[in-house]
Amino acid sequence: MKKFLIKIIFLLTIFYTNIQFANEILIYADSISYDSEKNLIAKGNVKIINENEIITSDLIIYNNAQQKYILPKKFTFKDEKNNYYYGESGYFSKNFEEAQINEMKLHLSDGSRIVGKSSVRKGNIDIINKGVYSPCTSRINIKNFVCPIWQLEAEKILHDSDNLFLYQKHAKMRLFNIPVFYFPYFAAPSPLRKKRKSGLLTPSVNFNFLDTKISQSTSFPYYFNLDIDKELTLTPVFNYGGGINSSQRFLFDYNQLLSGGNLNFDLSLDTTLENENNESWLKDGSIVTKYNQNLNEKYNINIESALQTSKDYIKTTDPNNPLSYNTSLSTTLDLNGYNLIKDNDRIRVSLATYQVIAGNEDNKTTPTVLPFINYISGEEIFKGLKYNNTYEMYNIFRDKSTSEHSQKQKKISLMTSLDEEIYSLNSKFNFKSEIHNQYFMTENKKIDNQDVSSETYRFFPMAGIFIETPFRHIKTQTMFTPKYSVIVNSGLPNSNKISNEASTNNNYTIANQGNLNRYSGTDKLDNSKRMNYGFNISKNKFSADFSQSYEFTPDSNYNKAIGNNYYLSDALVESSYNGDNYGAKYELRYDPNQNYLKKQKIAISNKNNFGNIDASYLNEKSETNEILDSHNEVFNINFQSKKLLKYSKFNFTGNYDFITDSPNEYTFGYSYFDECFGINLDYRRNFYTDNSLKPQDILTLMFSFKNLGSYKSTNLAVSETDKQDIIWENFSVSDEMFN
Repeated sequence: MKKFLIKIIFLLTIFYTNIQFANEILIYADSISYDSEKNLIAKGNVKIINENEIITSDLIIYNNAQQKYILPKKFTFKDEKNNYYYGESGYFSKNFEEAQINEMKLHLSDGSRIVGKSSVRKGNIDIINKGVYSPCTSRINIKNFVCPIWQLEAEKILHDSDNLFLYQKHAKMRLFNIPVFYFPYFAAPSPLRKKRKSGLLTPSVNFNFLDTKISQSTSFPYYFNLDIDKELTLTPVFNYGGGINSSQRFLFDYNQLLSGGNLNFDLSLDTTLENENNESWLKDGSIVTKYNQNLNEKYNINIESALQTSKDYIKTTDPNNPLSYNTSLSTTLDLNGYNLIKDNDRIRVSLATYQVIAGNEDNKTTPTVLPFINYISGEEIFKGLKYNNTYEMYNIFRDKSTSEHSQKQKKISLMTSLDEEIYSLNSKFNFKSEIHNQYFMTENKKIDNQDVSSETYRFFPMAGIFIETPFRHIKTQTMFTPKYSVIVNSGLPNSNKISNEASTNNNYTIANQGNLNRYSGTDKLDNSKRMNYGFNISKNKFSADFSQSYEFTPDSNYNKAIGNNYYLSDALVESSYNGDNYGAKYELRYDPNQNYLKKQKIAISNKNNFGNIDASYLNEKSETNEILDSHNEVFNINFQSKKLLKYSKFNFTGNYDFITDSPNEYTFGYSYFDECFGINLDYRRNFYTDNSLKPQDILTLMFSFKNLGSYKSTNLAVSETDKQDIIWENFSVSDEMFN
């Protein structure tokens, strides 16, 4: 028995030895021995553990004199951030702070890889000689060479795992093993970077081609983490060559989180600092500001402003900005709150001014609103009757009047609304009423080409009763709901002395048929007396509505504005079906007086194994005494494919005009996004109304690289008369796009 215990202890000592150093470094091995110089030799399934860092190999020698681990064979090292280092040989210092790895392969925790001839590790910094970086896990075969889809090669790569940055010297980008870019110096955030850190972002070099001239644009964005709640991105852009004057553009993007709000401003400045004999350093610029703040639990203030030095600056410098499509830039201040007097009241105070950016508009005719005040007193209930008061005041002025608007107009109004619902006789009876008291002061309103100033007081009551009586068919479970209403408004017509500042004509739809005032604002008021009737039929996923009205007022302003010239209005029909994979909607507007369809629209949608299809057909026309005044007939189609072959998607949109028998526009797009690389190819053709002009063709090509960003170029396919620069733009892309 004694000999058996001795054998067990001996085997445990040989095959599984555990030595604990004073600094809590553990060594596990099949066998551990010492040589004459007291160097430790560990063989077989060797593991060295220093807290969360682990080295594994078949042979590790601890040099007692130099106090480092010598790794003569293949080994693996896992650091505390779960990054894995693989090497053919090398060494580590006793505390793992310094190391040398030969034939190094680094597998980062996000899946990216760095491969190098050799690597030196000092603290949290890895210096890789003749290294290659790529986030791609997939491989492509080019003859006998296997490589990632894209990679960055560099003479030296510095990986800062503490500040999470990649620095590369003499970097070359290869796409499908073809060199496409060269950077003398390249810096980018590490793919492991999750927290905000100050530092240089991905620079970009753009080449602009125009005929035989080539110009270059270089940008060096830098990110400032100013504080836990503040950040700033500064992007200087330098332009050279191509026979153009050297110029610079400075982009500032500032964001700040506030207690109960946020502040953001985007500033763009074009300068000519390097031009000789320049009299002014500022060429053009723009600033877009957004400020939102909760003043307290009841009040919120919101300020939005967009200003530019020239009409086309934002359009040319930031064509993807929604502001590029506006006809004017606004500066507005809104104060919103509640519980000013009562718990459920609401108030809004607004100040606004505008800067025209449309080329054919006069900035002197754009309005300034100073102020606009809207106060809703809050709903009160008296014996089932709900009532509410809305107070409104505005002061609107412009430098000169237009054919539709006065130079100055002030308004003070009070609207009292009453609402009561009664359920009886299996029906819902809804009584509604609005009483408008309005006072206007108008200066220089054009009437018969004469500027007229006036003061106007208007008392305008409105009232209506609405009845709904639903029925359900027991066998088919179909719901049938007849709807009736009678609306009696003041017969006072809208005065041409009042400028229409706060309302526009609404479209003629079922949705606004039951409104007492069918105009969207209250400068114009609906002076009709009418009876509405209609019904709704619904079952499961199908619904259909019919509505028509009979006007008792011969000079109804709204009725004439929408093209109804008879007492009996046009009939409206809307029906829809919303299935799981199929959807359809049909709209109809029929004129029973002249016996023709004014409008019909058909829209269908389908989800299938190939993708989603949406198509619509619109036909609308207007006739007077059987003479066609206007006609519009178009067909639209949109197709978005599902992913094909795992990574690819297609899309197509088209617009065809049956009146001109020609397309207005169509686009075709293809996108490929795998785990590290993406391509977007979009083609758009625009047709001019003048058939003598050639269509405009625009081709957009974009390459996206995970952790680096995207490079996009437009105007690759233009006509000779519209020839433009080819500019590669660099911008960030979300890693969520990559699969």
